[in-house]
Amino acid sequence: MNIQLEKYKLMEWLININDVSILNKLKQLKETVSEKETITEIEQTLIDAGIKDYEIGDTYSHKQVMNELKEKYGI
Repeated sequence: MNIQLEKYKLMEWLININDVSILNKLKQLKETVSEKETITEIEQTLIDAGIKDYEIGDTYSHKQVMNELKEKYGI
């Protein structure tokens, strides 16, 4: 699939829409997608904390995590 071509086809179709109800549905879809792409303040705080932990070396290797899981849960 050529994504640029598909976008162009959608834009061309959108330009020619005259039905307000379809435009409203598309607008709602756009708002829904935009909301999902936005991270919350709490998520940003957690991301920042993770980056800070990484920068100061407060991390665990995959092997350490897997060993802890194996010991704790037997998996």
